Amino acid sequence: MPPLQLQALLNGVFTRLTQVIQSQRGTIDKYMGDCVMAFWGAPVPSQDHATCAVQAAMGMAQAVQQLNQEHRTQGLPEVGVGIGLNTGTMCVGDMGSDIRLSYTVIGDAVNLGSRLEGLSKTYGVAVIASEFTQAQAPEFLWQELDRVRVKGKAQAVAIYTPVAVHALATHEQIRLVEIWRQFLTDYRAQDWAKCIAALHLLLQGDPQSTLYALYAERLQMLATQPHLPNWDGATNFDTK
Repeated sequence: MPPLQLQALLNGVFTRLTQVIQSQRGTIDKYMGDCVMAFWGAPVPSQDHATCAVQAAMGMAQAVQQLNQEHRTQGLPEVGVGIGLNTGTMCVGDMGSDIRLSYTVIGDAVNLGSRLEGLSKTYGVAVIASEFTQAQAPEFLWQELDRVRVKGKAQAVAIYTPVAVHALATHEQIRLVEIWRQFLTDYRAQDWAKCIAALHLLLQGDPQSTLYALYAERLQMLATQPHLPNWDGATNFDTK
């Protein structure tokens, strides 16, 4: 797109996303290219910061869907969204130089959130949250995606995507999450026959799922290999 047209499109996207973030009491950190960064719990402390962040992430994903409907009617390109969420101890305050300061957050927990955002396209979901956010937001029905070791981290971290507010989740959503939970249990136990059977059932219901296709590809390779005694089922990523 021409630069001025791109600027107008991004400003429209950022306006919509910022409205969602602020409605959930989030603090806008900065805009970086086509990315917006936000955090919770500062400058005003909040006990439900993880819940607010998840609600904002789900609201942002819905806002992009609505925006794309408007774009289609206006002849504008549709946009995708990937959101990474992490919860942890961070340093927050004015940082920068004697010439210019910015109120921002830094720390290892911030870096992990950024790494998870980069994985959203791999797993085909709009929102990826770490196990630390998931543990502090039990109001939601969560689907575990994987255990991952992201670039710069030696410890594997479980990652999840929020399916719905638990109280509003349908029986079908709960059923599919349970089937998938058992699939991951069998996957980590290297019971490939059970995994293949479960995945076949899941793909029948959602043949376009990026997540299911990803694991189907993995199973094709893993099913031909011998049992790995020290395998923990985690996936290693060496790029940001």
